[in-house]
Amino acid sequence: MNRLFSPNVDAVDHPDGHVLVVGDVAVMPAADAAVIPAAAAQVALLLKSFGQHCSLIGFVGDDDTGAILQNQLRNSGVSLDVLPVTDWSSYTVGPELDPDQPEQQRVLPFNGMSEYQAHLQNRVERAVRNACALVIVDQGFGSMGDPRAAVFAAQQMNIPSLALCAASLHQGYVKATRVIPVGPQIEAGLLRQQLDHLQSIDDDSNLGQFTR
Repeated sequence: MNRLFSPNVDAVDHPDGHVLVVGDVAVMPAADAAVIPAAAAQVALLLKSFGQHCSLIGFVGDDDTGAILQNQLRNSGVSLDVLPVTDWSSYTVGPELDPDQPEQQRVLPFNGMSEYQAHLQNRVERAVRNACALVIVDQGFGSMGDPRAAVFAAQQMNIPSLALCAASLHQGYVKATRVIPVGPQIEAGLLRQQLDHLQSIDDDSNLGQFTR
């Protein structure tokens, strides 16, 4: 057993009809002590601002930044299934990141499929059972093990899936309902547009129609 991994986490019951957000959780750098959500955390908060039931599965560091971020999400009404990783810092997205060294700031200390990724996939398979849609946020930080597995879980429950991923990861999500290459921050208008698109091709979903 990896000494950094804490598997004894209670299962979370998310609200019926929730949009399940899963993947890389990060923050943006700030000049002061502010914690600015990015990647999956930002997407979850945007969904709540649209009035959509939303849940988030992912990882943060077992640090002050991770605790503050979780409180922000929880206070905004996001249903959380977020695992703090012991002895690891919450991922900070910054311009100083060297694109030629994608491993240097990975959220999770591993390469290849691991207990962390297996934990995440198990939680996804449970949470999609009462979800209306799946949103995967993958910037290559290490949260997602096999992209196809998360998409397959949504297909098994007959719900649409939207992959918001780094351009280099596009190929791994070709079977998702919709794949949009994006960076660690997404514009609210783009997210609304993509959710409306999912609704238009899946009339059985409970996604709301959003006003621009």
